[in-house]
Amino acid sequence: MFNTLKYARMMEEVGFSREQSETSVRILVEIMDEKLATKEDLKELRSELQLLKSDLTIRMGTMLAASIAVLTAVQKLI
Repeated sequence: MFNTLKYARMMEEVGFSREQSETSVRILVEIMDEKLATKEDLKELRSELQLLKSDLTIRMGTMLAASIAVLTAVQKLI
């Protein structure tokens, strides 16, 4: 977890003003909120991928069954 107070204090220790430190913290927190995935985001993505995987498995099975049916029909014609 990102410690915003510690970060702001570190910025002030190296010469940043309080206003600069607080602005920097706000910018970083905004970026993290918008761009970084949370554990909940990853769980949601994993669920969606599992559903997609199941759907693709069903589609591939259907295509395989249809291919076998077509090959069987062609073989009977020959």
